[in-house]
Amino acid sequence: KIKWVVNNGEKYLSPESRPSGYMMMHKNARVEYVPVGVMGCIVPWNYPFHNVFNPLIANLFAGNALVVKVSEHASWSSGLYGRIINAALAAVGAPEGLVQIITGYAEAGNALVTSPNVAKIVFVGSTAVGKKVMEAAAKNLTPVVLELGGKDPFIVCDDADLNQLLPFAMRGTFQSMGQNCTGAERFIVQDGIHSKFVARVVAATKGLRVGPALGGSFVDCGALCMPGHAAQVHALVEDAVSK
Repeated sequence: KIKWVVNNGEKYLSPESRPSGYMMMHKNARVEYVPVGVMGCIVPWNYPFHNVFNPLIANLFAGNALVVKVSEHASWSSGLYGRIINAALAAVGAPEGLVQIITGYAEAGNALVTSPNVAKIVFVGSTAVGKKVMEAAAKNLTPVVLELGGKDPFIVCDDADLNQLLPFAMRGTFQSMGQNCTGAERFIVQDGIHSKFVARVVAATKGLRVGPALGGSFVDCGALCMPGHAAQVHALVEDAVSK
């Protein structure tokens, strides 16, 4: 992403001409991109490094300051990333405090969203919390960008090449033990290939190696990160089996 922004950022942030139309033919129209000021971002815990650096790269390039509220479950690692960021910014003479990382619970996120000094909010998380963020931001008419959870259907057609498709289906399901925003949550399989697909998936799933990621042997699936997640996943499995 850094390479793409460096190579293309100036091009896409440059002023762009627009047709003014016959009624305004005596005028020139253009779109200009300007920094918004202070951006606020609320990001989840599942990819702590990526979730901090993803908004940071684009916002710094666009000329914004940035306050990132990380998940309370990623406080330690985010503190390490914050020191890396501050050292890098200091090395190039950037203003002190240009990027700040804050931790805390819902109260910290609400303070960021409702602050009149924050010009725009980016939230990545659940649909339920996203609604609360939008509602809170509306009090100051603060613009929001929401990246929310969904149903992530994986559609398998009759003419699919199972040899090519199966690795993607397995990865979509089991990557990071399903703790992944782009994970496949349901499969819609056409009748003509359903039996073959199920047989291949069952065989591949039985071959997965499960165990501690920091153990002595290689594993395909490690642990769920959060207390309560195992019970939630088990309930989903039981619900699927019952149907």
